Amino acid sequence: RNWLKLQILHCGGIVDPSVFPRPPRKQVMAANTMRESVSRNNLVRAREAAKRFPELRALCRKFIANFEKRTDAPDPKFGYKKYKALLQRAVNRQLETIFVDLNDVEEFCKQEILEPDEEIADAKQIPRIQLQQSIEQWMSDIETNTSRYVRYFYEACDAELPERESGLSNVGSAKDVIMKWRERMAAAQSASGGVDGAAAAGAPVRLKNDFDIRFLPRNSRKSMKLREITASSVGSLVQLDCMVVRTTAVKPKVEVVTYHCEVCDAEIFMSVESDRYTPMKECPSQRCKDNKQSGKLRQNNRTSKFGKYQEMKVQEMSEHVPVGGVPRSITVVMAGDLTRSVLPGDAITLTGIYAPSTMPWFQQARTSGTKQEMHVDAHSIRKHKSGYNEDAEDEHDLSRRVAEAMAQGNMYEQASRSIAPEIFGHADVKKALLLVLVGSFTKQMKDGMRIRGDIHTLFMGDPGVAKSQLMKQAVNIAPRSVYTTGKGSSGVGLTASVIRDNSTGEVTLEGGALVLADM
Repeated sequence: RNWLKLQILHCGGIVDPSVFPRPPRKQVMAANTMRESVSRNNLVRAREAAKRFPELRALCRKFIANFEKRTDAPDPKFGYKKYKALLQRAVNRQLETIFVDLNDVEEFCKQEILEPDEEIADAKQIPRIQLQQSIEQWMSDIETNTSRYVRYFYEACDAELPERESGLSNVGSAKDVIMKWRERMAAAQSASGGVDGAAAAGAPVRLKNDFDIRFLPRNSRKSMKLREITASSVGSLVQLDCMVVRTTAVKPKVEVVTYHCEVCDAEIFMSVESDRYTPMKECPSQRCKDNKQSGKLRQNNRTSKFGKYQEMKVQEMSEHVPVGGVPRSITVVMAGDLTRSVLPGDAITLTGIYAPSTMPWFQQARTSGTKQEMHVDAHSIRKHKSGYNEDAEDEHDLSRRVAEAMAQGNMYEQASRSIAPEIFGHADVKKALLLVLVGSFTKQMKDGMRIRGDIHTLFMGDPGVAKSQLMKQAVNIAPRSVYTTGKGSSGVGLTASVIRDNSTGEVTLEGGALVLADM
């Protein structure tokens, strides 16, 4: 009551607070009730998804072992079993990543719903109808809880791993020598009776295997805009159309750390899932606990596992930016063979897991405070256009088509008319665009002066004569091109800006539209 009677001086005038009254108490209570009901429903859905984990975990192994994909050339050893053949190549170290296609998982689900596996139902002690319901929710569970199913599929691949073929050139590498040494150490400790729980558990699957597991999205899945990602997308598989604006150097990142105890001579493994970890100081083996000793651990980098790690910054496409808005950007983490696959300026379709970034508490408090930084863990990257120096998909077919066009003659006129054929006329303008796309050769003078072969053009004309449409057609043809307007194609402008990385403190240059389009 007293608050409504107050009057506040504001900018030399008197404003009655009753003009901006507090919301009624009933509305506040209704909003709190709705928030509590939403949280309760999310908790119920999470518990129901957790109940499906055992049977879906068994289905992951059955999918890897039995799924067949009819192709023209079956594998000589496994026939049409697609993922068994991929596992054989991974064991032979001819493949770094096994991509699990969600289209195959969807096809497998349709088959299993009609004929559920009785062995899985009996082993998990669940009725057949419950197994069918779990299979129906399998695809949505993979796309909303992707990190967990990456681990499930990795365990399934490790369980179905075939033997390595003999006669390969990479047999006897340093990794094989380390694994044989580890087996001899485990056998010696077993013979002496000093095997503890850590040694009996064996090495982690990430340390034994050299391949990664990633998901390919379904063909029916539509790409999202960067502005459409919300809190409900955390931990799920997202697909974005974006442009690469900055990439960092490729660095090694530890995945499994191995320690050697100087007291009990045991080998201790620690898997690193996040960006940072706390090193172990005391030996956790049972032998040191029985002797009541705190064994000193020595980290062994030679027997640890490191993987390739690279970060890149992507921003939304220019056509997704609203009028008067600034392009939004997000950090993307790449690992394995996805590193060095893109360059700044490439327009890509990115598929990955939208996840929170982990930072030390002191750096989190200093830089972000109570805010949480997010990133995308890349699973699949598809370029919209191939570069000038990249190999064509079918080089013989391209050469044949070029030869046919040359045989017809008048190639200059035909090529110019093929630019924006829906726009009538403007023959000279289209020829100018063709010359800009083709360019000229670079001259190197005797005195060392270099004359570039790039051609620049300027369009001037009345409104509505298709200047912008012709430029957009040229952008669609050129592999490396950026169409910039008043909205801007990069948050840093046309040239470049100096950016400091919050995690490493390094200073890098982020290119603008001119740099991204430069060859």
